[in-house]
Amino acid sequence: MLSKKAEDFLLKLRIELLFRGKNEDEVNSIEEELRDHITLAEENNDNIEDLLNTPIKSYADKFAKNLNMTQGLFKYILYFISFMFIMTAIPRMLDHSFQLTIALICYFVLIFLGSFIFILCFVKKSIMRWGDSKITYAIIGISSSAIFGLYLLSEYLLRNYPLYIIWSPNQTTNFTLGLILLLITMVTCFILKQKFYAGLILLLCIPNLIGTLFTGGDFTNKNYVMISSIALIIISWIFIIYIMIKYYREKRSTDTNGP
Repeated sequence: MLSKKAEDFLLKLRIELLFRGKNEDEVNSIEEELRDHITLAEENNDNIEDLLNTPIKSYADKFAKNLNMTQGLFKYILYFISFMFIMTAIPRMLDHSFQLTIALICYFVLIFLGSFIFILCFVKKSIMRWGDSKITYAIIGISSSAIFGLYLLSEYLLRNYPLYIIWSPNQTTNFTLGLILLLITMVTCFILKQKFYAGLILLLCIPNLIGTLFTGGDFTNKNYVMISSIALIIISWIFIIYIMIKYYREKRSTDTNGP
C-alpha cells in the first residue's frame, strides 16, 4: 500500500490531467504505471522525494501539453452544458410553470452555469491543495450545500419575479412539450452512451411529476413547492449517498487488490 503522500500525488496528477482534457483511459494507464513505479521504489526504500515534490503542473506537462476539448473530462462537460438549458426547462414544463422570461435566462447563464463552473474549479483547487482528506470533503460538502441553497432561492425568485415574459405557453402545451423533450433527451443520452445524464434528467423531473400528481399541476399551490422540494431533497441525498458508497467500494477494492 502506498504512502499517503504518494496517494495524494497520484490523485492530484489524475485531476490535473483530466482537467487538461486527457482521455480517462490514458489517465488510468499513466496512473497505473506510476503507481507500480512508486510501489516498487517504496518497497526497495528508494528515495522518491524528488518525484513526489515535483509541482503537479510541471509533471503533467510531460503527458498533456495541449488542451483537447473533445476528449476526457471536457467532453463530458460539453455534453452537460449542451443540453443543460433543456434540463432547466423540462421540469418546469411538466409542472406547467415554464415561461421564457428574462429572469429564466439570467438564472441559466449567471446562476446555474456560473455556479457549475465555480464548483468545478473549486473542487479541483481543494483537491490540489489538500488531496484526499477530510478537509477537502468538508469544504466541498459545505460549498455544495450553499450552491443548493442558492438554487432554491433562485427558484423562488423565478416564480415570483419573472422581470419580463417573452413566451408563456398554456398548460397543455407545457406538459406535452415537456414529455416530448424528456423522451428525446433520454433517448439521445442513451445513443451517446451517457446513461448518467439520462438518469440525471429523470431524477430532476421526478419531483415535479410528484408535485403535479399530488396538487393537480397547480404550481402556485404552496403544497406543490413543499412536496416537490421534499422529493428533490430526498432524491438528492439518495444520489449523494449512492455516489459515496460507490466511491468507497471502488477505493476498498483498489486497496484490497493492491500490492
